[in-house]
Amino acid sequence: MSRPLLALRLALVACLALGAAFAQDIVLDPRVFEIGNELRCPTCVAESVGESSAAIAREMRQIIQEQLDEGRTRAEILAFFQDRYGDWILLSPPRRGVLLLVWLLPIAAVVVAGGSLFVLMRRWRAAAMRRWRAAADTVTPVDAEGLARVRAALAATDEEGTSAPDPQAPAPRP
Repeated sequence: MSRPLLALRLALVACLALGAAFAQDIVLDPRVFEIGNELRCPTCVAESVGESSAAIAREMRQIIQEQLDEGRTRAEILAFFQDRYGDWILLSPPRRGVLLLVWLLPIAAVVVAGGSLFVLMRRWRAAAMRRWRAAADTVTPVDAEGLARVRAALAATDEEGTSAPDPQAPAPRP
């Protein structure tokens, strides 16, 4: 066997051994990751404890496992971390006090924007209807020469065999 191939195989075995040594030895309950997904990793940016591979996140998952083994509920475990780290440890802020604004402001903004849009649309529609009615009610005077030209054109189309609209019929409204 050639030396480079032997060196490559030894390096692969060493990497696998190191990976196995750094992997978590304990198999964690799936509830650990469910609860961990509700907690923010203290060292990672925008990652939960359940997703993070940081050392502090692994320690926090181990603490969650120990507390589950002791029979604590999800709420008790979250309260444990909230007491030690504060409200910011929760990925979903609690709905109380000033943090209630985080939940209510987006809803209020959507309601105000929807109401404003509704009022504006009614006003725009009413103004458009007033303009349309005013335009429909105004009669444009037609001189005798123009009326004669239209009648001649209609008579010409009648003679060609195509049906012309009735000149006495009211014009369709837009």
